[in-house]
Amino acid sequence: MKTVMDLLHQLHPEFDYESSDDFISDGLIDSIDMQELFALMEEEYNVELAGTDLAPQNFVSVESIRELLAAHGVEVE
Repeated sequence: MKTVMDLLHQLHPEFDYESSDDFISDGLIDSIDMQELFALMEEEYNVELAGTDLAPQNFVSVESIRELLAAHGVEVE
């Protein structure tokens, strides 16, 4: 199973997500990236996320993404 960081690097391998505290403010994730990551998570973790989950606050950091997934019963690194 891929980690959240693996999925982020699948979107943009050139970005340094590890050094960012806020992916959105730092320009590492935009609305299109959120949609792509949303789809990748559904596929990778076999989970159905709600449309309301596609909110910026859920994609600010690795931790916020993990919390989103945990709310749907998925525990990942």
